[in-house]
This record gives sequence, structure tokens and C-alpha cells, in this order.
Amino acid sequence: MPTEKPAVSQEEHEQIIHAKRDWEQTFDAVTDLIVIVDNDHNIVRVNRAMAERCGCTPRGLVGRKCFEVMHDTKSAPDYCPHARIAACGKPETSEFTVGKLNGTFEVTMSPVFNAEGQITATVHVVRDVTEKRRQEELLAAQQKQLEEINRSLESRIENAVAELRKKDDILIQQSRLTAMGEMISNIAHQWRQPLNNIGLIVQSLQLAFKANDLSVEELDEDIAETMKVLQQISETIDDFRTFFSYEKEASSFIVNDLVSRALSFVEPSIKRKGIRIDFDAEPGITANGYPNEYVQAFLNIILNARDALLEHQAQNPTVTIRIFRENGRSTVTVRDNGGGIRDDILPKIFDPYFSTKEQGMGVGIGLYMAKMIIDKKMHGCLSARNVDGGAEFRIEV
Repeated sequence: MPTEKPAVSQEEHEQIIHAKRDWEQTFDAVTDLIVIVDNDHNIVRVNRAMAERCGCTPRGLVGRKCFEVMHDTKSAPDYCPHARIAACGKPETSEFTVGKLNGTFEVTMSPVFNAEGQITATVHVVRDVTEKRRQEELLAAQQKQLEEINRSLESRIENAVAELRKKDDILIQQSRLTAMGEMISNIAHQWRQPLNNIGLIVQSLQLAFKANDLSVEELDEDIAETMKVLQQISETIDDFRTFFSYEKEASSFIVNDLVSRALSFVEPSIKRKGIRIDFDAEPGITANGYPNEYVQAFLNIILNARDALLEHQAQNPTVTIRIFRENGRSTVTVRDNGGGIRDDILPKIFDPYFSTKEQGMGVGIGLYMAKMIIDKKMHGCLSARNVDGGAEFRIEV
């Protein structure tokens, strides 16, 4: 005789009913859309969220084809993974844009097995990712826009830097022309005495010739002296022309020679103002950079020291120049005894168009351009400080 199953007690029956109710409440409480579909695409069960999204009651969806409800079609679309899952028995997650439900959804489909291990249905857990994808698309668009802005910004920065460099070149040229005017004045003064000497020699030759008192030896001596003076003038012209030539590439140079050359342009005018120049240099100090622009930077500093001494009417005005090597760098210091620079002004002296001179006496680009040349173009350092009752400028390259 077959064994009879034991009868279910009232208590067990109530527990089963209670468990079923709890499961249904949990099923309906899930905010994700859940639908259970059998092997023939018939909807077996849906939760409340799914029914509300479809604008129907759960009971009204049961028995209908899932593709009819979800896609408003008469057959399953080609991309529907339901048949694959029913065949292989493995879960799968896909993403679809469902026009009827007005959104994009991430769908995880899992097979349901019976006691014999056969697939009887699939559970579809549908998560609305419309807003997430919208935000991602918005973020991607913003990222693309940001990249475009960055590319545009890089281009604008390059153009701005090029424009600044062009302006810097103009300022350098302006500063150079200012120095040229200073030097032309000095050269004119330097040439006056040699030209007078040449004039005296010519006149003496004329007088001696007329008096029939001109020997060959005297003629040779006077010609040699004239040629010597003309050679000095010619060398001055060459130095002056070289100073204003443009340098495309950096080169090695002897600092002592450049400083001496720069001083030859302005030392006479400085001494005429009653200013003494003390010069102390270690021999053969070399550096690498742009010699002509280095000379320009040095000239701007030495002329600034001259103007400071005259403005402050210093007693025994003196400019002390030292050349030496320190920490592997060539170093030139230019120190004056003009009372120094006020503490509130010291941080600003290298700013463009900053000047302490009276109106019309300076435009304030000399020290700025010297700083630009030494720091930016020659990768050195130009600094200033107050020391021993005066100001000291330090060029390190």
C-alpha cells in the first residue's frame, strides 16, 4: 500500500499562508521592476512596480506576452535573450531602450528550475537606468566640451605666450635703443678729443709743408699717430655695431671681456659726473648665454647705479664692480654707496614700468628688461639687496 502523506496541521497551514503573504509583500515592495515569464513568453507574475510602470494592474498583465507588453510587438525581438537563457540555463544582463516604457533599462534575466532541473520560467529584474545614462551622456558631453575648451585654452595660451614674447622683444629693443642713445652721447664725447687731435695733426702738416719744414720722419710720425687714432675710432664703431646685432643661439663668453666692453661705452660719462669706478675681477670667468644681451643687462644696471648716485647726491660717489665664480656660476656684483633702496620699494624694482625717477626721467623698463634677460633668457638670477649704505645688484649666470 502507498504511504500516505501526513496531514498538514492548522498551525502549519497558517504558517504557510503567512510566509506566502510575506513573500508577496516583499515582492511588491521591491522598487525594481520584476516580471516572471514562462518558456512561451507568457507573463506569469509581476510586482506592483512593474504593473504601475505599464499602467496596469498585476492581474491585468498575467497571461499576456512579455514582448507585447514591453515592446508592443507581435513576436519577440531578435535581441531578446529569453530564448538563450531558456536554452543554456545561465543568467544574463542586458540593456535595452524600451520606447513603450519611455526609458532605458538594465535587465537581469535568471532561469527558474523545477524539481527535475528543467527550466520552467525566467525571472526578469528590470532596473530603470534612464537618468543614469542621461547623466553619463551629459557628463561625456561636458567632458568633450571641457577637452575642447582645454585644447582651445592651450592654443590661446600659446598665442598669448607668443604675443608676450613679441612684446618682450619690443621692450628689449626699446631698452636697447635707450642704451644706444646713452652710448651715442658717450661716443660723441669720446671722439671729440681724437678728432681734435687729427685736426691739429693735419694743420701742423699743412703749416710745416708751406714753411718747407716737413721732413719724411715727421710725416711718417704724424701719419702713424693719425692712423692710431682712426683705428681706435674704428674699433669703437665695431663694438657699437656688435652690441646691437641679434643673437639667435647661446654661446660661451668671457664675462670679464663683456663687462670691460660695456664699461668702455659709459665709463667716461660716469667719471665726468664725478663718480669713481672700482673694478676687481678674477681672471677668465666664463658663462653661457647671449653676450650682447648680457652687455645690455649690465649696462642697464650700471646706468641705474649712476642715476641713483646723482639723485641722492652721495658723498664720494662710487660704483664697485666685482667679477668672480661662486657655486659654479659666474657672478658680477654692482654696488653703489647711494643710500640703498627703500624697503617698501625693493620688492618692486624689477616690475615693468616701475620707476622712482621724476616724471620724464625714466619709463621703468631698464631693470625689468635686465631681469628678463638674465632670469628668463639666460636662466640665471638677477637680484638686489641693500648693503653697507648702498644697493648691490647681483648677476649670476
